[in-house]
Parts: sequence; C-alpha cells; structure tokens
Amino acid sequence: MQQAQPSPQLSKEAQELLAQLRDIHEPAPVGWWPPAPGWWLLGALILTAVAAAIFFWHRRRKIRARNRYRVEAVRLLQDVAPANPRAVEQINEILKRVAVASFGRPACGNLTGRRWIEFLENSSDSELPAEAREALLEHLYRRPDKNPEWDQKLRDCTVALRDCAIQWVESHQREAAGV
Repeated sequence: MQQAQPSPQLSKEAQELLAQLRDIHEPAPVGWWPPAPGWWLLGALILTAVAAAIFFWHRRRKIRARNRYRVEAVRLLQDVAPANPRAVEQINEILKRVAVASFGRPACGNLTGRRWIEFLENSSDSELPAEAREALLEHLYRRPDKNPEWDQKLRDCTVALRDCAIQWVESHQREAAGV
C-alpha cells in the first residue's frame, strides 16, 4: 500500500493567488422585463382579439338600436285582433308610423290610397296581395256592416294585411323607395 504523501508546500505567491479566488457563485436571476418575443406576440394577439370583440359588439349594438322600431312595430301588429272593426285602421296607423320613422314625414306622411300602396310596394321587395290592397283601399274608409259575410271578408282582408304589414316592417328598404 502506498503511504499518504504529505501535501506539498505552496509557495507564497501561490498562496496569495489562492486567497484571491472566490467561491463559485450563481449568475443573477433572469428579470421579468423585457419579456421574450413569444410573450410580445401573445400580448399582441390578445389585444387584437379584445379590440375586435369590442368593435363587433359595438357594431351589433348599433344595428340593434337602429332596428328597434321594427321589433316594436311587429309586436304591435301581432297584437292587432282581426275581429276588431278598427283593425285595418290600426294596422295602417302602425305602417304610417314605421314609414315616417324610416323615410321621414315629407316622403310618406301625406300619402293615401293608391299612392300609399305604391310607396309600400316600392320600399319593399314584394307587391301587396289583393286582399291587403282591398283592405287599404276599401275597408279602411268603409263603415262596418252587420252582414256576416262582410265580417268574414273583412277578417280575411285584415289577416292578409297584417301578415303583409309584418313582412313589410321586417324587410322594407330605404334605398328601394328612392328616398
């Protein structure tokens, strides 16, 4: 077996150099700023998504507000009872209110009879059915009879007018009327 050898004596210079050495130390921790490029990309994507969501939400809200009168008018038209003798008058009044709100009073406020029907047809993509025309041209200005046949005909015309009015309210186009 080998004998343990005594450690060699270091020179004075070597001892001074060893004294200057420091212990192993770890580097400073990595700071959170500036973030890595991936974080910048993720942040940009999140900001873009939030901006797009706000834009589309605001746009949808504006469209809904702009069409709120349509929803209210359809609700009023659905509440009109065809058996009511004044039903044709009520439907015509609702149509006028919608038309004035959409196109302005000068464009349609004073229209009656055939000119009113032409306006309704020009501002929509369909013509009024014959029963709806009859309701607006005749039954609107006629006194109610006590004749049961006339009552049934009036009810049929009123239902046709109400259905046509609902369709017109939901689909009328300002550009088509030439206003």
